[in-house]
Amino acid sequence: MTGDAAREVLAGMLVLDLSQLITGPWCTSLLGDLGAEVIKVESPRTGDVLRHLGPKKQGEGILFLSVNRNKRSLTLDLSNPQGRRVLDRLVAKADVLVQNFRPDVRRAYGLEYENLRLVKPDLILLSVTAFGEDGPYALQPGTDHVFQGLSGLMSLSGEAGGEPMRCGVPVADMTAAMLSYSGVLAALLHRQLTGHGQEIKLNLLDAAMSLQQTTLTEYLLLGRQSPCIGNSSPFACPVGVFKTRDGSISISAFNDKFWCALCRALGQEGLLDDPRFQGHEQRMAHRAELETLLEQRLAQDDTAQWLHLLQAADVPCGPVHDYASLVRDPQVQRNGLVRDLPHDTLGTVRTLGNPLALGATPARAGQAAPVLGRHSEQILREFNFDHEQIQRLSSEGII
Repeated sequence: MTGDAAREVLAGMLVLDLSQLITGPWCTSLLGDLGAEVIKVESPRTGDVLRHLGPKKQGEGILFLSVNRNKRSLTLDLSNPQGRRVLDRLVAKADVLVQNFRPDVRRAYGLEYENLRLVKPDLILLSVTAFGEDGPYALQPGTDHVFQGLSGLMSLSGEAGGEPMRCGVPVADMTAAMLSYSGVLAALLHRQLTGHGQEIKLNLLDAAMSLQQTTLTEYLLLGRQSPCIGNSSPFACPVGVFKTRDGSISISAFNDKFWCALCRALGQEGLLDDPRFQGHEQRMAHRAELETLLEQRLAQDDTAQWLHLLQAADVPCGPVHDYASLVRDPQVQRNGLVRDLPHDTLGTVRTLGNPLALGATPARAGQAAPVLGRHSEQILREFNFDHEQIQRLSSEGII
């Protein structure tokens, strides 16, 4: 291979994305970053549910734009037997199919692995469910908000004595997407070695629990749960967010080395001899007193000054950005994760690129998320549907 294809590790791979919302679409976008050809199959009536949720820009859903780059859109009515037969034509040439229908819907559409492998024996099928393939919740609908609560994640977030608190981003969905992404890559490697496809199953409840590897393991081994302590750490002190004269600063002096450097940088050497703060266990036991003393000192100057002093002293620290200040941060600008991608109707879409930096096979910038049905005719022609067949499918509402 030469040119761009030589630098894209998944070039030549065809991925059919039948999923909606966040987990499946974000997984397939990441595969598209690595060069896979991703066809997003959507309902001709409504498209992906995510197109209609949340804020919009000139009619295009921001949430949909955020997790559907590097794809072409094919509208196809899978509830119609004729539409299902069209899908089989695509499956016959596909390498990966991703779907997140509930188990009963998947069975109704005939999208179980046993059926699909008859069409493409070495197909890799990723099946994402809410709670699992069976069990008391298997046929119940679920969202990230539900998974954060059910998995125990909300019970760790919030201030001491406060109510359970969700994380501000859909962490269960995004974690499941990245696990799905790695699972597909592993299955592709297995197929390369053996010639065999397989089904990958993942549920979002398990994904949300796996995100809590450290804290949940503490409970499983010691029978205790870390309490809600706001922005402090349950493992070390002083680690937290502290007010300054003009804002806030995040500091993580989690061991003796950084603790000593912090005290000296703040001009608080006397704290080093204070018996309340001698060693990790004492600092944890007197957390509230220590945090109060530090905040009193930090409130005497601006964030920028403290960042200058603490960074010079090699203390882990950073500003507490909102998004407006985040995109102006010099390190963020240097890293170049924020990208402008071309879009059919918006011209360009400013979004995030792929943070993975592969030296020999870099992720591509690609194309912004597609307009609904934008590529239906083009895709069907590539799969040897003639003009009359395409027109008939269109007139009957199949595409």
